[in-house]
Formats: sequence, C-alpha cells, structure tokens
Amino acid sequence: MDKSVRISVLECDNHIDPDRSKWGGYGPLVSKWLRSNDRLQERAQIRVWDVKNAMDYPEPGDYDVLIITGAPANPEGEEPWLVKLREYIKKEVETTSHQKFVGFCFGHQILAMAYGLSVECNDSGYEFSATTIQLSDTGKRLFKKDSICLNEGHQFEVKDQDLGQIQNLGSTDHTRIQGLFLPKRLWSLQAHPEFDAEALGQILEFAKSKLSEEDYQSARERNTDNVEQQVALDSLVHFILE
Repeated sequence: MDKSVRISVLECDNHIDPDRSKWGGYGPLVSKWLRSNDRLQERAQIRVWDVKNAMDYPEPGDYDVLIITGAPANPEGEEPWLVKLREYIKKEVETTSHQKFVGFCFGHQILAMAYGLSVECNDSGYEFSATTIQLSDTGKRLFKKDSICLNEGHQFEVKDQDLGQIQNLGSTDHTRIQGLFLPKRLWSLQAHPEFDAEALGQILEFAKSKLSEEDYQSARERNTDNVEQQVALDSLVHFILE
C-alpha cells in the first residue's frame, strides 16, 4: 500500500466564503479540489489551518506538503498574522529538507519572499479572470502544453529578476513570473488553479470596487468554465507524489 501524504493547507483568508456555507471555507475549497484527483484522494491526509484569524500552524516539519492559499493582502504587510506567516514560512524553508511547498497567488508571493525574492505592486493594476499563460520550457514539461488558461486575481507580483536556481513556469503580458519551481521542493502559481468560474465570481465581486468598470466587465465576460484546472492539478499531484 502506498504511503499516505500529510498535506497542511494554510488558510490565509475567507472572503470567498465568509459564512462557510458554500464550501466550508477557503481551505476546504482547496481540499475538495485536491481530492478530486483519484491518486491524491487515496493517499492524502489533509488538514486546514486558520493562520489569519486563529494564527494556528502545524508543528515545524510536521507535514509532507505545505500549501499556502491566496489572500487579498499585501504580502509585505505588517499585520501580526502576516508577520508570523512570513517568519514561519521562511524558517520552514530554511530548516527542512524533505518537505514540499506549494502556493497560489498570495501564497506564491509569500514563498518567493521566503526564498529571498522580492514582491511589488504591479503598475499595470490588476490581472483578473481567465488568462492564458505562455509556459516556459519548464512549464511546458510540467503541464505538457505550450500554454495554460487559469483564473487570475492579483495586483502584487514577484519582481522581474534573476531567480537563481528557481525556474519560472511561465509569463503573461501583465506578469512575467507566473510560477516558481524547484524539483521536489517548490511548486507555485501566481494564478488560482483552485478556482472555477463560481469561485472566481465570488472574488471578482469582492474586488469590484478596486477595478475600473471596463476591467470589471472584461473580467466578467472572460469568467467561464474553460480554465484548465485539471491540467494544473495533474501537474501538482505529480509534484506531491513523486
């Protein structure tokens, strides 16, 4: 029998499901998406940690995979929960050797900072809704495609810079660094692979006041079920189980 995999999901926000009536919260939404893969369903032991409100974390190294969700927050912010999150992730990256790290959107940015990279607010504003990402050679290998369409919802981004040993997974006109990869260690996306059209619609309404009417309408029109969640999940599951 294959060994089970302990996955800790760090829930960094819950605007997507404030009363937890739809999916049970953001963390459970991620868990449900992960469990939709048969290979992971059989082996995953998933636990959600509320790191924003309860500031609750797994014991250091007491997991096989750590997943950081998205959040409508400045990753460089000084709120106590953000400071604790950055400190925790940086220490885990520096002191563990076999654990794997995964991040979506804000989580991707937090991991970038833990690896010594910089994050900034994009001068072009928000990148929102279904977006085609042109994949790098590494991205093409991981996703087995030349491009992938996923939901986006961000204003901050990892700066355009030398990534060292870390590999960029792809780019859009808005955001050059769309994902980070280190074999057997790091897999992150600036996009929200966990979001279908319904989930993205929830976030879009929350962010409506921050968008121009033109950008809001464009995002609504592009918010369809044509995003390639399964392609992203297949790649992530391979990374988790390899």
